[in-house]
Amino acid sequence: MERKTFSKVQIYIRDSYNRALSHGKAGNYDEAIKILVPAACDAPEVPVLFERLREYEIAKCKAMNPVIKALYQIRQVFVLLPLSIKAKKDPVGAMASCERQLAGCVDQVGVLKILASASEVAEAPWVTVSALEALREFHPKDEVALRRLAAAMQLNNQANEALSIHRKLASGSPADLATQNELRSAMALASIQRGNYDESDSDAAPAKRNLANNDEAILQQLLEGSIHNAEQAQLLIDKFSRDLETNDSIDMRRKLADAYMVIKNFQEAYNQYKLVGEKLGVIDPVLDKQIEQAYIAQLEDGIEQLRANPTQFDQPEAQIQQFMQEIANYKLRHAVKRAKDFPNDAQLQFDLGVLYFEREEFDKAEEVLKHCAEIPQTRRNALVYLGRCAIVRNAPEEAITALEEAVANMYRIDKAKREALYYLANACETVGKTDRAIDCYKQIQLSMANYRDVAERMKKLVPAAATTEK
Repeated sequence: MERKTFSKVQIYIRDSYNRALSHGKAGNYDEAIKILVPAACDAPEVPVLFERLREYEIAKCKAMNPVIKALYQIRQVFVLLPLSIKAKKDPVGAMASCERQLAGCVDQVGVLKILASASEVAEAPWVTVSALEALREFHPKDEVALRRLAAAMQLNNQANEALSIHRKLASGSPADLATQNELRSAMALASIQRGNYDESDSDAAPAKRNLANNDEAILQQLLEGSIHNAEQAQLLIDKFSRDLETNDSIDMRRKLADAYMVIKNFQEAYNQYKLVGEKLGVIDPVLDKQIEQAYIAQLEDGIEQLRANPTQFDQPEAQIQQFMQEIANYKLRHAVKRAKDFPNDAQLQFDLGVLYFEREEFDKAEEVLKHCAEIPQTRRNALVYLGRCAIVRNAPEEAITALEEAVANMYRIDKAKREALYYLANACETVGKTDRAIDCYKQIQLSMANYRDVAERMKKLVPAAATTEK
């Protein structure tokens, strides 16, 4: 399998990655994982998808309820055999199946090992590394897995990281000749990958030697989307600013804008995105969302400054209200425009419906969401919001019908399902379906004990259910 950067894959993959990053930065790992898993399955050639996916899965797993985690580890037994068989016949398909299985809980040893095996067959060492690094995170003493991780790292041009593993193994077995030989081999390969190449390899040597320079290595990683801190983003800004003097490239300006977002220079990011739109002539939905993100980030930054230093400004509260109103108006203008310009894009229509709902314009929200409910891609999520609209209209039976169908098509407890179960339980309470409400609340509590006011609602409902039963 040939590795690819975002520039070589469909644009929706990059859009998914950017949306997942936003959720990840906010600590909303469930939603970030939900977005990244299908993207990684559709584009297994893009290493950064797996790096970020593992990061969020590990963070989620570390905060997981131990009981839920244990249940996932037990349930994996039932999928290991079919996954093993699939890994031999269809390794890429098996990789996708493993990713979907790991989305619930990444600490599933058997599934991680099968994913590593399938990706080895598919010649995707970046996936192998990501799987085995997750295994190392939770089971650091598994020497067989560590050796396998080191081998995958060497194939993935991570010889220095592999050397670090071999040094650790060798320090624990100083008398083991085989281990010491592995260390010497790892040292030699690391030396080669740092730039000491055979000059006869004229095609590969220059490119690999360039990576020995730390700045160039960082630039290469940032270009592939795998570095996102301010210091490293500045390297990219400096590089592209120089390059643009002699070669004005749309793609270069777009990446430059991304880098400005990382260092929080939102005004310059906005300017660059707008220049890209002007040069393209037609602004695609992804670019329009990026322009919106940069513009709103400027306003939010202004609000933050007003709140932090109110005495330095005239009428700070009034200015804050103006900024907040402009943010709301801007979001609506652009959501309406995107939905109008791209009427066949179901996601854009759904986004508009959600925005109407958040603005409490429920009639408009229902009108848009009913259309979205007729489209398979957005039906499930649209039904959740239609159920919530019905609750607002005091039509609980209608809400139950919509929410029951949505919940029936959600196969794991994540943020979206918890929310749908919560509103379904609320509607059931209203019409006296106490047993069903309790069942929904229990499902929520199993995955997140302190979700909203579920504990208080259960205290009221359980005695009522017992009385009804008597």
